[in-house]
Amino acid sequence: MKKVMAVILLCLIVFWSGRIYSINQDPPVSKNYNIGDTVESGDLELYFAESYLEELNEFNTRFGTEFDNGADGECRILSLCIDVTNKSDRDVSWEKVMGFIECGFESPVWASSVDIRLMPMVNIFHSESLAPGHRQKIWFVTPVNKVCFKDSSWENIDDYTYMYVLSLSPQKIAVRLDV
Repeated sequence: MKKVMAVILLCLIVFWSGRIYSINQDPPVSKNYNIGDTVESGDLELYFAESYLEELNEFNTRFGTEFDNGADGECRILSLCIDVTNKSDRDVSWEKVMGFIECGFESPVWASSVDIRLMPMVNIFHSESLAPGHRQKIWFVTPVNKVCFKDSSWENIDDYTYMYVLSLSPQKIAVRLDV
């Protein structure tokens, strides 16, 4: 009986050690893409169409909005357009689409989530879901305020590399913005 218990205990220890080892393997930290790249992800095909870092008045002109950030000082708007295509044979809800691709922007000196106040101003959805074979351009935008930067950083704001991060699990997907 003691031998059987010892064998079972030894098997559990070996199994548990193997599990810990496999969990702690270093997966790739991120998968980076550029504007113009296409990514297939399950039911969706994502085409990273265009991106901008523009003055507030340029943004308002582009989208026909009258957004006022309300913050003192200068403000720029960082934006990314993702063209989403439903590759499945069934409708995909907008909640599922947005749950996968809505995350945030980052640079070496700054990070911000998508500004939900701006989403309805720049996106028009004509149905409750994305129908099979259909595509939709979705804009993700956020203000970049001078108050978030040192003066020296703000002066070089156009020189930074900006990324849009789509997913944090299981693998971080980042799009290098062409601004």
